[in-house]
Amino acid sequence: MLMQGVNEARESERERESERESKRDTRPAPPKCASVKVFRLGIQHTHTHFPVRHTSTAVLHLGMGRSYQIIMLENKVFSCFVFYSVLLVIKMYIIAIITGQVRLRKKAFANPEDAQRHGGLQHFREDPDVERCQRAHRNDVENIVPFLFLGAVYSLIGPSLAVARAHFLVFFLFRMLHTLAYLCVLRAPMRSLAYVIAQVPCISMAVQILTAVSSYACSDSIGDRVNL
Repeated sequence: MLMQGVNEARESERERESERESKRDTRPAPPKCASVKVFRLGIQHTHTHFPVRHTSTAVLHLGMGRSYQIIMLENKVFSCFVFYSVLLVIKMYIIAIITGQVRLRKKAFANPEDAQRHGGLQHFREDPDVERCQRAHRNDVENIVPFLFLGAVYSLIGPSLAVARAHFLVFFLFRMLHTLAYLCVLRAPMRSLAYVIAQVPCISMAVQILTAVSSYACSDSIGDRVNL
């Protein structure tokens, strides 16, 4: 009887163990550790420790911690471009403020409601000094805006830092000189000379950009001709 009871206890223990094993098999499988591609500022990293349900996921980290920083902080050429671009934009704002102050000082307003507020419609007129400030600001818009586009694209084609810095610095210095010559009425041909020299780095960047992308622009058309 004692042996029979021991055998029954062992048999019941085996049954309970088999039930536990069957329950484990019916549990949902844990999510697969897919390959997650992390693009860190132009460098592709692959991590497999993220529990995700999709088999392919691209994660772009920009500033999420010290190891993932913004692109302009890692691309030194782009950082240099941003520095001079911000200075040029600030200069444009300063010229706009100067134009407004000259209007108030000369009492020469472009809108009749402003003239009426500051003494009457006789101040609704033009003034040579105000027009000079406006021309300086307009010239900045015509030249700095193309520079912002060219400089941004130029920073992406991988130029030398020293060469890129020279381009940006020359444009910045001679645009400052051009504005100074306009507002302070410096003797000719100072303003024209500053304008021409400031165009040199822009033309250089445009030529280098076209050289870098020309092969990609023409490759498809050449391939189509060969296939025909």
